[in-house]
Amino acid sequence: MKPAVQAKTPHLFAIKVLDKLPGLFKPRRYLYHCVRCKWSFVVNDGRRGALRPIPDNGTPLTRDEVVARAETFAAGPCPAMRVVAEAHLHANSNGHAPAHAETPAHSALGSR
Repeated sequence: MKPAVQAKTPHLFAIKVLDKLPGLFKPRRYLYHCVRCKWSFVVNDGRRGALRPIPDNGTPLTRDEVVARAETFAAGPCPAMRVVAEAHLHANSNGHAPAHAETPAHSALGSR
């Protein structure tokens, strides 16, 4: 992938409508869950436009982790897609995967 394409690998969200907070003009809340990296975010939590990253395993997130996750919400990069992009960067300059990543079927075809 080209560097410009790598920067545009957003999350792929499944969205769930949550309950509305009590109050006359409170917004409806939404749970955004990335199906690639499994990160979750609650939108409109407490006030309109508020974003809160939710920890994966129940342990609290540090402030740095909250900020880092929130920065990726709108346009990415999704951490799962970062792994794919890094693997592609390690490919040979001719666009093929390194020799250790070839499957036996591919290497047998090349030896004919």
